[in-house]
Amino acid sequence: MKKQTFLKIYLIAQITCISIGIKSQGPPAAIANALQDIMNNALPTQLNNSGMVLSLHVPGQWTWEGASGYSICGMTSGQPTAIALPNSKFRVGSITKTMVATCILQLEENGLLNTEDPINNYLRATLVNDTIAPSSTLKIRHLLNHTSGISNSADNPTCQADVLNNPLSSHTLEEAIYCGASQGEIFPPEFAWGYSNTNYSILAMIIEEITGISYQDYLTQNIINPLNLTETEIPSTPQISGSHMGCYWNIGTWIDLTIIHPTTYTGWADVVSTANDLNIFYSNLLDGNLITQNSLTKMKSIHPTSFDYGFGLDFYLLDGYDYFGHSGEVANTSSMFFADVSTSIAPNGYYLTYNFNMQGAEMANAVDIPVYNLLNNAISQTIENTLHKEELNIYPNPINKNSLLTIESTSKGECFISDLSGKTIKSTAIYKGKNLISTKELDAGIYFVTCTLNGIIETKKIIVK
Repeated sequence: MKKQTFLKIYLIAQITCISIGIKSQGPPAAIANALQDIMNNALPTQLNNSGMVLSLHVPGQWTWEGASGYSICGMTSGQPTAIALPNSKFRVGSITKTMVATCILQLEENGLLNTEDPINNYLRATLVNDTIAPSSTLKIRHLLNHTSGISNSADNPTCQADVLNNPLSSHTLEEAIYCGASQGEIFPPEFAWGYSNTNYSILAMIIEEITGISYQDYLTQNIINPLNLTETEIPSTPQISGSHMGCYWNIGTWIDLTIIHPTTYTGWADVVSTANDLNIFYSNLLDGNLITQNSLTKMKSIHPTSFDYGFGLDFYLLDGYDYFGHSGEVANTSSMFFADVSTSIAPNGYYLTYNFNMQGAEMANAVDIPVYNLLNNAISQTIENTLHKEELNIYPNPINKNSLLTIESTSKGECFISDLSGKTIKSTAIYKGKNLISTKELDAGIYFVTCTLNGIIETKKIIVK
């Protein structure tokens, strides 16, 4: 079994190099109101006092956070109803897997493992040969993209009953791996694809064997702390601190799994966070602030047998656009995705994260598609309808960045250019005739040119490419 000493220098370098958030300015009222309507309409009716939280980040433009309904539904004695807040924490479920995959790729970048390595390079022989018992060589890569053939620990009825009957009991990684592997191999490694939480329990154990510290400490020191994710943690106790979303699951009758020992989910669903913190994590991941672009390319790579699943990333198409990230369910419903669109409202795509306080909530038709339609189509018309209809001749429109914008005026006046949040980017005096205005201060996106001419205010939307 290979075991290497973890380099503290690496931790220090990570912490000093990346502490990157996202812009906190908000969208125009029309967008905010439409997003709130989407949330209100998305609330499930199966659970009394359902609720959700949502954060939408459009890079370089704005961020919006909202909540609807309840965080705690009140079904459990001693747990009264509570209103959901935009910053309510929640158990992120299998979104944890994206973070764990990031940790593995960090270790690979630092020469401490290779994703093509057999797992028996890092784990003791009895665990690999007797408990996991793969029929052929099992590599780290097979764990990351669920092509290992190892059974899912969540499908073990005995282990599931133990969790439901004793939610406050702690569990070891060894026990979690046994819950999955004891059911037998589903298929040989790399023969097919089968989603299995057991894969990520094994990855958490590999992280501990290589680094000499707990998986929880490694993830905290290399993802949570460097990004200053102040509302994110791997808790050590069953109770989530502060405002938090409940976890309600219908197994014939509704049960409350809000308070549960986090070791139930170690390595595959134990992170607690907020919608905004997850957007910060995911945007920094895709921007190359946590792993290199080479590692990110590997993370996004789809093996022929991996069923549109990379290394901790799940891929879909949304109206022809790439839509990728991860969802999660631990008696709730969570989603963290990036839509790789290029529209007038979201020229560089958008990050969408949300959580419902119940398992099995509708995601695609209730949230994903309405948000996409809002940012791709409907909102453009909404903004157009809010503009002043007086004529103001501004061209070219759209305009290329660093080009000169022409404003034709019949009189002297003042103009200012603002972004979608209403922040003034530039102001200038204009005169009768043609006025040439530089756009070098403007990044790609949507802006408004508002001019006051003879006491009349006129506004035009412009698009910078």
